[in-house]
Amino acid sequence: MSMWVGFCALGFCRELCGPGISKSYRKKTPMDKKSTRIIVVLGSGLKDDGSATPVTDLRARAVADAIVNQTLGSIDFIVCSGKGSPDAIGVHGKTEAQVMSDIIVSAVAGAHVVPTIKLEDQSLDTFGNVIFTADRFLRPAMVAAGTLIVVTSPFHMDRAVYMFEKVLGAGWQIERHPCAEWDKETRQSGAPAAMDRARDFFADLGDGDIDACLAKIKGRGHYK
Repeated sequence: MSMWVGFCALGFCRELCGPGISKSYRKKTPMDKKSTRIIVVLGSGLKDDGSATPVTDLRARAVADAIVNQTLGSIDFIVCSGKGSPDAIGVHGKTEAQVMSDIIVSAVAGAHVVPTIKLEDQSLDTFGNVIFTADRFLRPAMVAAGTLIVVTSPFHMDRAVYMFEKVLGAGWQIERHPCAEWDKETRQSGAPAAMDRARDFFADLGDGDIDACLAKIKGRGHYK
């Protein structure tokens, strides 16, 4: 009798669930969900005529090369970040973000499909790059946490990664993809002091508190 009841129960379950019942109870693994992968490239100035400085050009072309050669895997979207330096000279109406986007699209054209490019065009420095990028494109309600690939110069990388880790908090994996260092770069010696300023800025802020970071930066000099 008990065997007959067992067969009836199995038949009833198949009637409800269909022959694929075993799949219904398979525990989902992290592989079932595609991990978000985003590139952010940070600008480093424009010339008086609105064209990219050598460093901005190197950073943008590092992104283009990675897309063409598919060295960074599948990318959901790219953020080009930067308005320009607060002491920039020239009235050309262009932003670092737009100029880098144009370089990437032009360099990749015909070789590969360019992922969606989003422009963060408010920032005047690295603090702005990081905080405005997080605010506009990386909030939990906008995108699932995943991997953020930071593209910038070698001398700038440690500080940029540190700042993204503080602003985004746990859940995000930060990867480094440095461009070539410009052969006339002179800012390496200032990197330790710049890192100290970054640590001071985040000293009283909780990790991942984008709103608090945004409020603090908007109280700073050229962002007021």
